Amino acid sequence: MSEDGGGAPARRGRGAARAQSVAETAGINLYAEGSLHAQVKEYLSGPGDRFEVAVEGKVVDLLKADGEIVEVQTRSLAKIEPKVLALARSGRRVRVVHPIAALSEIRRLDPRTDELQSTRRSPKRGDVYELFGELAWATGLVAARNVTVEALMVRTAVTRKNDGSGSWRRKGDRIVDRELVEVLGSRAFRTPTQWLALIPKDLPPPWCSASLGEALDIRTTRARLILYCLARAGLIVECGRDGRRKTYALAPRRAQKCNQ
Repeated sequence: MSEDGGGAPARRGRGAARAQSVAETAGINLYAEGSLHAQVKEYLSGPGDRFEVAVEGKVVDLLKADGEIVEVQTRSLAKIEPKVLALARSGRRVRVVHPIAALSEIRRLDPRTDELQSTRRSPKRGDVYELFGELAWATGLVAARNVTVEALMVRTAVTRKNDGSGSWRRKGDRIVDRELVEVLGSRAFRTPTQWLALIPKDLPPPWCSASLGEALDIRTTRARLILYCLARAGLIVECGRDGRRKTYALAPRRAQKCNQ
């Protein structure tokens, strides 16, 4: 699952990092911060890093000691796209980290006493391709100069309470909090080559959602999002149709580089 190594506990001896990390603007952007967001920030921090720092007039989640900006976004990448691109255009290196729950457990609270009623494993299994459900609304982040997008695969604990105020899909359950239990791995995308590596090398063009979905063993609708994002970034181009499905090939400048 991981390109960067095996799983790591959420707490892995970060005491020194916590002691040296400084929240320079205490309270800014923290009032709506959930546990998962805060815990991922702490997991990513190290000695000399600073939390909630003003950079170019914008408050960022984490400023690394080497100057890299880290923005953690648990959902809706579109909300931070303008901020990230503005920072990147100013010459700053920005890493957008999006946690994806590869594994999760559901903790249910008694709606009257808040006592823990039950714990069960969620049948849902997240994967790196979930990233594109968010990127479809923030395609400017794909292969943008000075921008790295990282899918952080995690195990989470989701606490719910059936107080009738939650989604009808969850039969009134309200999500009280999401917590980080363990980091399982990650996959980062920065260069055009890294983004295009999502398409298997042994899958010949032209590509369509059906052929890519079969190659990656994912649904056609999910494969379509990947192709859409890569096309919006100019890495691939529409080149025809296979029935009702659009087909794609490498953008001419990318194909030329590959043939050199």
